[in-house]
Amino acid sequence: MSQQPIANTSRVRMVTGTFGAAQIVVTPDRVLIDLQTRNHDASGVLRKDHAQANMPLATASRLRDLLNEAIASAAEAPMHQPGLWSEATSAHSARRLHRNA
Repeated sequence: MSQQPIANTSRVRMVTGTFGAAQIVVTPDRVLIDLQTRNHDASGVLRKDHAQANMPLATASRLRDLLNEAIASAAEAPMHQPGLWSEATSAHSARRLHRNA
């Protein structure tokens, strides 16, 4: 009887937060990004979404470069940007909605 191969967790990275979860799995020639999001729409309704991107290393490298640029821009952005929700605002909304459920 054949057995399923054991997953190599050293090639899996995950980060979680009020936004949801991002899991990154690597192989020698590809990177898989698995996103599971939790966001609140303008009326405060919790929305959950799921997306995956399976990309070659060259594309993953370009994504890394874009993320680095975004992080650098965010570090220089003004503190008050009404169009963006902070981690604290998202957590507060989630708690409020959970109490009312």
